[in-house]
Amino acid sequence: MTEPPRILVEWRHLDLGEVACGRCTDTGTNLLNAIVQLGQEHLLDGVEVEVKNTILPPSQVDESNIVLINGIPLEKILDAGITLTECACCSDFIGEPVRCRAVTTGRDVFEAIPEEMLRAAILEVLEQEKRV
Repeated sequence: MTEPPRILVEWRHLDLGEVACGRCTDTGTNLLNAIVQLGQEHLLDGVEVEVKNTILPPSQVDESNIVLINGIPLEKILDAGITLTECACCSDFIGEPVRCRAVTTGRDVFEAIPEEMLRAAILEVLEQEKRV
């Protein structure tokens, strides 16, 4: 009997304690919404899904707001780009100017990763897993 397809979604983000960074919070919400919606549509039936929430210290802010699916960065899966944009919340928390990751497609810059992008990346990796 073959193993069921497995999807590991890792969300890496800075832990700001009582202060919530808008872009990271929105990415986390969008990620959970995408997974719930895929489940409700039965697109994850028979799939082992694990979500890993990796909290980063301030020294790793450059790795914040990354979503990896089976170890592959979302932007690589979707052939998107990465840029750095000023993040007032993280700057306030760390006490110095901080530029955080944002995903780009064409001329669009997404500081919080949209639900549609997360969904598309999960489905793309799931298709690859089913082909193996």
